[in-house]
Amino acid sequence: VPDRAPRDPGARSLSALVDGLLVAVHARRPPDRTARAVVRPGAAAGLAGPGEPEGLALVRRLAVDALTAAESAGRSGVVHVAEVAALAAVVDRADLAAVLLDRHGAALAGLGANAEPVALAVRAWLEADRDVPAAAGRLFVHPNTVRNRIQRFSGVTGIDPAGTFGAVDAWWLCRAWLDRS
Repeated sequence: VPDRAPRDPGARSLSALVDGLLVAVHARRPPDRTARAVVRPGAAAGLAGPGEPEGLALVRRLAVDALTAAESAGRSGVVHVAEVAALAAVVDRADLAAVLLDRHGAALAGLGANAEPVALAVRAWLEADRDVPAAAGRLFVHPNTVRNRIQRFSGVTGIDPAGTFGAVDAWWLCRAWLDRS
């Protein structure tokens, strides 16, 4: 393919199944109507780019990261990696998630049977932008239950989920705890 072909606005797209994923390369961002037609309702598709032909492997990895992050956040439709960049960086690091799990293993054990409800409450609260009533509604519990579980989490882990970086660590740790279940 000539070097100028990917920049040609009239160029067609190329798609194939790669490692069980449908990968499509377009000369430009597909129109929203095309994207909606390809992605079934409620599903997510990762998007990255633009990129040069020699950077195709990187763009593909970023699109897969966007897909993983979108699924983790419960997003649907076509999601560009720039829309979920921080989350994409976090969910791609199983090594750091393992370090978090190891560091807070005693906290998990200390919570016992309450570990899952506490982790669900903290995640719901953070994913609702720290809106207690919204998190409570999502979990079908009283708002005070959410508050109590957040306090319990903070007490056993020493992580303050109200702070910017504490929120990231709390969300990541709770996600890792729930993934282990």
